[in-house]
This record gives sequence, C-alpha cells and structure tokens, in this order.
Amino acid sequence: MKTVLVVDDEPILRDLIVETLRDAGYAVDVAHDGATALKKVESDPPDLVLMDVMMPGMDGRAAYKAMRSRGDLPQLPVVLMSAAVQPTTLDGTIAGFLRKPFDFDALLALVASVVGPH
Repeated sequence: MKTVLVVDDEPILRDLIVETLRDAGYAVDVAHDGATALKKVESDPPDLVLMDVMMPGMDGRAAYKAMRSRGDLPQLPVVLMSAAVQPTTLDGTIAGFLRKPFDFDALLALVASVVGPH
C-alpha cells in the first residue's frame, strides 16, 4: 500500500484530504507544519509528501529544501499546494502542484500519476 504524508496547517482541509486518500486506498500520515513533516520523513519516509506552501513555523518551501538537502531523501516526490503562491515561483524539481481550492478528483489523479494507484 502506498503511503502519503499530508502536511497542512488547516485541520478541516487536511482531514478532507486524508479521508479522500484513505477512501481511495492509500495509507495516510499527517503533519501540521514543515518541521513535523521533516521529522516524520526522516523516521519513516512515505511514498509521497503532499504539502501546503504557506504554514507557520517551517513552511512548505523550507521543508522541501531541507528534504532535498538530505542525501537519503532526494528522490522522495513532493507535491506542493497553495492558494497564494504561483507554481512558477517554486523549485522546478517538485513532483507537482495543486492550486487551492482544488477538485478532489484532480488530487487523486495527481497522486496516482506520481506514485501509482493505491
């Protein structure tokens, strides 16, 4: 079973994403900020990180850079999400981008295209 780490500081949206992914057959873990996500990725790397850009503390950009600086994590796919940030201002090595608000069918299609079906 493929595992997705969902990183978002908005509990309602995070819960909706988690429910959608679980209903589609993915295993899901959660984090509320970039620092927590980094710790989870270091201890038990998922197949995909789905991460908000704008979060308090360590935001998605900083967490992504920290993940890429680690020699053992450079191939971990990361999809970033944002309502405010334009994808053209993000690192070109991200696996994908979702503009909030997004359609949950589009979310599932993107996840499947990155890590394969559940």
